[in-house]
Amino acid sequence: LAVVLLRSIPSGFGTAPVLANSRSLFTDCVDAHRNHLNGETNGLFKIKLGGSNSTAAVEVYCQQEGFMGGWSLVQQRESGALDFNRTWAEYRDGFGSVDAKGKGELWLGNQNLHLLTAGGETMLKVELEDREGGVTSAEYTVRVGPEDQGFPLHVSGYTGDAGDALAPTHNGMKFSAFDRDASGGRCAERFGGGWWYNNCQTANLNGIYSKGPNEPSGVVWASYKPAGLKSVRMFIRSAAF
Repeated sequence: LAVVLLRSIPSGFGTAPVLANSRSLFTDCVDAHRNHLNGETNGLFKIKLGGSNSTAAVEVYCQQEGFMGGWSLVQQRESGALDFNRTWAEYRDGFGSVDAKGKGELWLGNQNLHLLTAGGETMLKVELEDREGGVTSAEYTVRVGPEDQGFPLHVSGYTGDAGDALAPTHNGMKFSAFDRDASGGRCAERFGGGWWYNNCQTANLNGIYSKGPNEPSGVVWASYKPAGLKSVRMFIRSAAF
């Protein structure tokens, strides 16, 4: 992810794509879908953060093909190549990257999640793939609060076929990393990744990634698979789309 005037995002992200028209900055992936000449194609788009007066922007992978488009990728794990056992600051600012085809691993950043969900009702789509080739999903209404409140997760309105492993346990919980724990059980330290723990988890997409069936795994969605998910991704989109 390439960042413009946004504090402390790690370097090493891809550069912004060459855009096909004079407009190069969008409010979200829905805006890109509607107003970019290539907006109905999956790819990287520069998304504005923090309201109309802000100059901060972040490069986001937009899933525009399927599911009506307009989805912003905020988390992805495919192979376990990227370490998700990170500090509070790293989770706040984001880490990892994906290419123009959506390949790679990343966390977009809690501050970005807060800004992207603060402007109105927002949908969360979670996609899960197990090691037997099964694929499932869950959708919610979501909002992430500000850092001074601990980036709390507000999630409700489950639909899908994965089962609701998120809202009953994790709704209202503050974010925890191993160096800043709000879980009541040192959960980030135990499970190897930052998440909205609640002493500890029924869902966690940022835990220790298992590279084989006999290895311990902290990547779980208990209502679907208690452990060992192969790939996971999280998308958000304005509910008004």
